[in-house]
Amino acid sequence: MSHPSETSGRPAGSQADPAYALARSQEEYERLSRQAAFLGGTTERLFRAAGLEPGMRVLEVGSGAGDVALLTAELVGPNGEVVGVDVDGAALETARGRAHSLGLRNVTFIEGDARTAELGGSFDAAVGRLVLMYWGDPTEALRRIAAHVRPGGVVVFQELDLDPTVGSRSFPEGTLWNETGQLVIETFTRAGMHVRMGRQLFGAFLAAGLPAPKMRDEALVGGGLEFGGYAWLAGIARSLAPLIAKLAIADVDQLGLETLTDRIRDEAVARGAVVWTPSFVGAYARRPER
Repeated sequence: MSHPSETSGRPAGSQADPAYALARSQEEYERLSRQAAFLGGTTERLFRAAGLEPGMRVLEVGSGAGDVALLTAELVGPNGEVVGVDVDGAALETARGRAHSLGLRNVTFIEGDARTAELGGSFDAAVGRLVLMYWGDPTEALRRIAAHVRPGGVVVFQELDLDPTVGSRSFPEGTLWNETGQLVIETFTRAGMHVRMGRQLFGAFLAAGLPAPKMRDEALVGGGLEFGGYAWLAGIARSLAPLIAKLAIADVDQLGLETLTDRIRDEAVARGAVVWTPSFVGAYARRPER
């Protein structure tokens, strides 16, 4: 997941943010980059459908290690500009190094809470991926972020819809993929995250004063030896391990997290299983001209 803003600098009167569920470490930043490679196509298709194009000035919130900002920089081109915001200064150092190594001069990063930071000027678009689910009041966050977008500019977010009654699907059912998905969803749920944020995006846009958004829903489906979803799901479980232990959801030592990717994959291959990620739901709308 991308790194959201935490309670520091939270808008006065807003609901408290739950503690961030995932780790903050170099290992986690590397996991986020692998996740970005896995999810990149879904996000790029959403951003293109929303109207991101060369020359735009874009605000990107919850930058983390910079993956969404770097994708956005490619879409807006050298004549565009991307400003990424996150509270995690160490993650932003990684993001800056990656932008430099790619020779991208149209990306800058600001350490702070996107809801309250001084960002300078207006933007043609505001974007975020897997960010609103971590904020106590997603509607208020959307309202504040949209205020930085010029009239007629676009607001676009992509969020997970984690259904506790379904989990991560597979056929046949009863796989380690299913079990791991249920563990992840239970952990996020008990940690207070908005696990159904994907399906809540429509109402959040309306409540934030934005027009009814256009929506997209994608899941990644695969099987066999090469599907990247095995490592994606196992990586989230490993990052959640401290919280799983803290909440006494499972005995982390018994989960075999270091070999989880291989075991999910090997079982799926042996059973000829096909597996689905949860839904990645996108919403986008243009800020009213008046």
